Formats: sequence, structure tokens, C-alpha cells
Amino acid sequence: MEIQAYKQIQDCLQGKNVWDIYLDKVINEQFVVSLKQLGKVVVQNFKAKPFFSLIVRGKYTLKGSIGNRSIRLILPDSAERKIPEELIDFIEKI
Repeated sequence: MEIQAYKQIQDCLQGKNVWDIYLDKVINEQFVVSLKQLGKVVVQNFKAKPFFSLIVRGKYTLKGSIGNRSIRLILPDSAERKIPEELIDFIEKI
């Protein structure tokens, strides 16, 4: 899977260091299962659109929905204002 674009979100209620990452393919269950290699994954199976969260303690939280092409990355306010390279590398290997 490739990252097509990303942009920092201004005035987000979830934090000051929040990014939307846009992917070239739709997120599927296999993508979500593979995220378990990075940290704790929580899936909420809503009928219309299952929602997932990946929590990498002390580093970041990643949120999204199966069937979408974007994910939201929430970094600690004190972290660098860029997407972690290890996350980019991981996504591009899926």
C-alpha cells in the first residue's frame, strides 16, 4: 500500500499534532490485522463501517474505518511535527 499524500490538520479537537494520511487503496481487514505488529488494535464492528484504532503507547494513535482510503494519525503534542518514518515504512510494505 502506498501513501499518496498527507496533511496536518489544524484546530483539531484530538490534539495539536494530527495528520490525515491518504492511501492508494481501500483499507481492508488484512490491513487492520497487520497493524497488530505495531501495537494494540481495537476494532468496533459497526454495521455500516467497522472502525479501528491502533495505539502505540507513548508514540502515536492511528484511527480509521474499513472501506476508507484515509487514516488519522494523532501524535503527542510534544512530538516532532512529522509522520514517523517507521510508520511510513510499515504501511508501504503492506
